[in-house]
Amino acid sequence: MTEISIEPIKLEDIKDINEVVEEYTQYSILDYTTLIVELNETGIELDKDPTAAGLSTLNMKIAQIDAQKTRIATILSSAIVNENCLELMYKQLSNIYKREFDTRLIQEPARSLPNAASREAACNALLTNLKSFMTSVEGSHSQARTFTNVVRNELSKLDSTNKNVSRQITVIQQQIEIGEIMRQQGMNDAVNNMKTQNNNENKENKKDEFTF
Repeated sequence: MTEISIEPIKLEDIKDINEVVEEYTQYSILDYTTLIVELNETGIELDKDPTAAGLSTLNMKIAQIDAQKTRIATILSSAIVNENCLELMYKQLSNIYKREFDTRLIQEPARSLPNAASREAACNALLTNLKSFMTSVEGSHSQARTFTNVVRNELSKLDSTNKNVSRQITVIQQQIEIGEIMRQQGMNDAVNNMKTQNNNENKENKKDEFTF
């Protein structure tokens, strides 16, 4: 049996591949390390005693959370674009690989091999360089998808913190309203007591006027 020598096809010899290679080579992937450091620095610590902290402190925290959410939303937007671009490149490569595999399966040297397994192995060997490049792009896309999920999680955590601080503000406002109601009630009670006392004094004075 004659041994068939299979030499991997160079990338530049594959139809439609050069455009994708150039796009991936020149593509500027996000600086995940720097952005992760920035994300790790976000977040607001909740006060154990929000009443002691006061409304001004809590309102300041709401403002800080809003600013952080705006920044993280910007990062998320970039992350989604980054992920989508890499996903598109990977899909393009997957289509090219399938096309090349199917085409070469019915061409020499694969066609002359005795069974399907050996023919498929020959095609895979021919497309080793394409498969290697496609794996690199797939890895970049997977990393981009992971980063997007990390950013989404950070944004979700800030949303949760924002709700907690808002609830704290609501509680304090309710306490202030209750205190104001009680204060007003106390003032009303005091006024009523004074009126009652004055009425009693007036009655006593009238009795004294008719006593000789």
